[in-house]
Amino acid sequence: MDFSVLKIKVSVSPLFFSVLTTVLLLDKTGVSGFAVLFSLLHELGHILALLCGKIKPKEFRLSLFGIHIRLPGNLSTGEKCLVLMSGFMLNYIFAVLFFVFREPIFGYINLLIGIFTSLPLPSTDGGEILKTVLEEFLPKNGGEVFGIVSGIFALIFSVLLIVLFVITKNYFILIAVIYIISCAGKRAAR
Repeated sequence: MDFSVLKIKVSVSPLFFSVLTTVLLLDKTGVSGFAVLFSLLHELGHILALLCGKIKPKEFRLSLFGIHIRLPGNLSTGEKCLVLMSGFMLNYIFAVLFFVFREPIFGYINLLIGIFTSLPLPSTDGGEILKTVLEEFLPKNGGEVFGIVSGIFALIFSVLLIVLFVITKNYFILIAVIYIISCAGKRAAR
């Protein structure tokens, strides 16, 4: 489903809503609902950075792999990195606020979202930052270096999550592993 808002293309995959609905229905703790809420807060961080920089995005896409904002191609490396960092930085700020106001579950959710999205994995903000910086300073080999570094991080992080799954028996951790492996595989296929 595609539509426009303020001349910005918005693309929504029906699979996005079916997976989101399934996760929310299966989670009896309600934690995934707050994770979705704080993920939207993360995206709000990007939008605030875009507004402050008077930057108009080309597209918002909601897909099985999350929410993606396609930025215009004329941004400097610094501008692009600032917009990318603004999402996880807002999560870190809210994590601190929730810990200060003694709401640790909300603090931990924001902290985990911030950590995950700042890692140099394919399809994360941290991965996009690494790719942007490498392409700026290593124009010939940046893509290859990014593939190696992000692949190593994806492997290490997946192994750690699988160990955590074995310890906790939390099946939602497997969703994160599948996401990481599919993003790394999608990147390797390019």
